[in-house]
Amino acid sequence: MLCTLHITEESGIARIDEPVSCGLPFARGVLSEPYQLSLIDQRYQQRLPLQVEALDQWADGSVRWALLDFQATVAAGETTGYHLGFAPDTPLIQAPHVSLIQSQDIWTIDTGVARFALNTHTLRLFDEVVSEGVPIGEAAGSQIVLTDAGGQAYEPRIDRIGVEAPGPVRLSLDMRGKLISPGREPLANFMARVSFYAGSGVVEMKLTVHNPRAATHPGGLWDLGDPGSIHFKNLSLHTALRTDRAAAMWTVQPQEPFASAQDAEIDIYQDSSGGVNWYSANHVNADGQVMHRFQGYRVQVGETTVTAGKRAAPTILVYDPRDDRSIAGAVEGFWQNFPKALEVHGNRLTIGVFPRQYGDVYELQGGEQKTQTLYLAFGRRWHYPTGLTWVHDRLVPRTQSEWYAGSKAIGYLTPQARDDNRDCLALVNTVIIGPSSFFERREISDEYGWRHFGDLYADHEAVGHQRAFPLISHYNNQYDAIYGMLIQYLRSGDMRWFHLMRDLARHVVDIDLYHTQEDRPDYNGGLFWHTDHYADAATASHRSYSQANRETRGGSRYGGGPSNEHNYTTGLLYYYFITGDVGAREAVRSLADWVIKMDQGWRALLRWFDRRPTGLASATASRQYHGPGRGAGNSLNALLDAYLLTREERYLTTAEGLIHRCIHPADDIQARHLHDVEHRWSYTVFLQALGKYLDVKIEQQALDFMYGYGRESLLHYARWMLEHEVPYATVLDQVEIPTETWPAQDIWKTNVFDVAAKHADEPLHTAFRQKAEFFFQACIRDLRSFDTCTLTRPLVLLMTNAFRHTYFQLHPDERAPRPDQLYEYGKPEHFTPQLAELYQAKAWLIALSQTAKHLGRCLMRPFGNG
Repeated sequence: MLCTLHITEESGIARIDEPVSCGLPFARGVLSEPYQLSLIDQRYQQRLPLQVEALDQWADGSVRWALLDFQATVAAGETTGYHLGFAPDTPLIQAPHVSLIQSQDIWTIDTGVARFALNTHTLRLFDEVVSEGVPIGEAAGSQIVLTDAGGQAYEPRIDRIGVEAPGPVRLSLDMRGKLISPGREPLANFMARVSFYAGSGVVEMKLTVHNPRAATHPGGLWDLGDPGSIHFKNLSLHTALRTDRAAAMWTVQPQEPFASAQDAEIDIYQDSSGGVNWYSANHVNADGQVMHRFQGYRVQVGETTVTAGKRAAPTILVYDPRDDRSIAGAVEGFWQNFPKALEVHGNRLTIGVFPRQYGDVYELQGGEQKTQTLYLAFGRRWHYPTGLTWVHDRLVPRTQSEWYAGSKAIGYLTPQARDDNRDCLALVNTVIIGPSSFFERREISDEYGWRHFGDLYADHEAVGHQRAFPLISHYNNQYDAIYGMLIQYLRSGDMRWFHLMRDLARHVVDIDLYHTQEDRPDYNGGLFWHTDHYADAATASHRSYSQANRETRGGSRYGGGPSNEHNYTTGLLYYYFITGDVGAREAVRSLADWVIKMDQGWRALLRWFDRRPTGLASATASRQYHGPGRGAGNSLNALLDAYLLTREERYLTTAEGLIHRCIHPADDIQARHLHDVEHRWSYTVFLQALGKYLDVKIEQQALDFMYGYGRESLLHYARWMLEHEVPYATVLDQVEIPTETWPAQDIWKTNVFDVAAKHADEPLHTAFRQKAEFFFQACIRDLRSFDTCTLTRPLVLLMTNAFRHTYFQLHPDERAPRPDQLYEYGKPEHFTPQLAELYQAKAWLIALSQTAKHLGRCLMRPFGNG
């Protein structure tokens, strides 16, 4: 046996053959081919059908990450184990499998108990559904339709269809196309990832609606109401039971009994989150108005409201009481992603993805998309599809923390049980425990709804806020919170970390990425960072700058957009590995391609005058600085993640070009002005990314010139830090806003010294180790001295970075290999970006103009009012 996968049922619902997926890492050389694995149910010692896909490989070709698909049976409130191993001695139990037959117009999927005929031209969804030889679905009533604000209907026409997961346990199809009017005018794009499961009538659809247009963002402002937005009133999936006599059943909570009605119309509608701040200004439209009409949900039977409440997780089904044919429907995250609706009208079941009942139109901003997961279950026994109640809390398999750490697939990971840094752990665990956990912080600004759910409330921006209502500030992407949550989940096994990670990753992939190629190269495919510091987001949604803040934030000079200094990919990379979510994989590639394209001078507007690299990938704090900093560090990290994901050499080659541009083993470090804390503090972000580059080269056994170059550069800067760096708490008088975040950022100094020690000989090895411990203790001590030590930003810094030092505490003598030979690295070369001379001249003219105005005021002063 290799390991045991544990599955815990926490919702009080018995699970029978529930489809589950999980990504699992393997140590180098352990697994040569995915088909070598087998899965044994520990209760009955039966071998179960297992589908395995390799997501990532080590340099030797062995599997590093594999995605496992199987079906789990767990009693309510219990934990079940499944043994993963090699070369099974027990026979495989007989079970159905999923098969696919393709033709030009129809693809037919057979799960063993149901057969689905899927139209390849229109996403409507099925032309026919047959279960146990009996037709269930009615083709005429099956459709997905979007209606715009003027009542015009748009049909989803498929441009491309492909197989994403070929079975036998799960068959997933990827369909992409456009929502088109009868006059052939496209309004939006769509993506539908549709999954079928062996032995099941359940269909899962991840439906994405996408606005591919660019925002116009006048003056660098990104408010709702932008001309690049699209507006619509309704997006719904309709499916119909083949019957002339229908009845309905529903429940609004998974644990509650089903209610029923004969020949009635049922409407379950969630209008708002149902939380205490359900009417929060977080939900304003372009006019600054909140259009929610009531708190929570209501259930109507005909014209009568039969029940109402705060937060619904409903299942609904339509069935024929004569022969048990039925269709059930449910939506994952129903209340969290409000507004939502489930309806039955006669024989038709409707899932309101963006439901018609809401009191406003929906605005999808330029480059914005939203993915929602819908479930349908087709069967011949009306009571069986009630099992869709499980979709509101899917089972998640996991194994022991020791397995994840021992695989070395995630660097510097250690089980939480081996971490003796109790003060640090206590701070980190406030994220999931206690009255101010991140779950509770969602309630402050009501971080719910289709655009907001999953994001974190930026409470550190609200310090000093005096008004009665909360400051609306979204944390978005200021440091890689997804990565931190994933690390803590793997270290501890606590599912609360998994839920936070999953919700935030889905939000970032849909809302925070700028999904367009119609804007500037330095914006296309980029990431929107946090909303503006210490200011209300107003109508900026999750984007960076709002017109509401222009006058108080610099007037005409206020504005901007996605930038290299806020580009975080590592959490998305490992979220893909741990879940198989293809959207996260696409996001990592998009962000790395953004880095490449933003720096290509031949793409820029003034390329005919100057084709040098723009420097936008490497600049930090100003266009002129291209040394170590978080801009270059985040760009380097994104390129490395894309290389790990794809093994495409272009990402590694570009990463090495950035390293060569930004750092050198013989740099004049004093000339970098790293003592300027306010503007140069982030150089350690780059050095940490440089350490990651060296780890990639070691794993590839490429101890070449660039490995030596990066190693010597790291050691050069670490030696300077040994003599000059002090805890931020001792220099807070040198920064503009002396908050708790400054001591939290000392954790990066710890990590730089730790990785430098790994590459250093004595006596530097010991000196670096001691300095790493010094800064770690200073970080935690100084952070705890602030009453605000448990605000969002410092906690994200700790949960994302502090675990690395625990590893080095447990492995103090770990050493990296030396380069394969001695190299000469020459002298540093000065990088001059595209149009640098023009920008310098512009800055000089502005300074000259300001000086002239000042002199003019001085000369006029004697002739003033007196």
